[in-house]
Amino acid sequence: MIFSHPLVAIYNLHSLALGAVVGHVGFDKIEAGDEGGLDTHAYAHYLHHKYFEVNYADGLIPFDKRFGTWHDGTKDGDEAMNARWQKKLQRENARKEAQEGNKA
Repeated sequence: MIFSHPLVAIYNLHSLALGAVVGHVGFDKIEAGDEGGLDTHAYAHYLHHKYFEVNYADGLIPFDKRFGTWHDGTKDGDEAMNARWQKKLQRENARKEAQEGNKA
């Protein structure tokens, strides 16, 4: 058994219970007065639900830009996503053909 402080458990439970709320609110910003606002990255998350092959991270961590899965909602993002998808289909088709060739 690993002992830990109760605050660690409370933090983890809070994060698990409420962590997805910010990405699913449906708004790009939560306004806090006339000048302030909190960026929710909801549009990037919406694009992840729309296409699934893009925006795995929440936008704060640049993993998607690093690994080429970032989609910003522009036509260039669509073209990059479609090119990635075509390459993936080609790899899968080549793999299937190789497996069928091994069976024959």
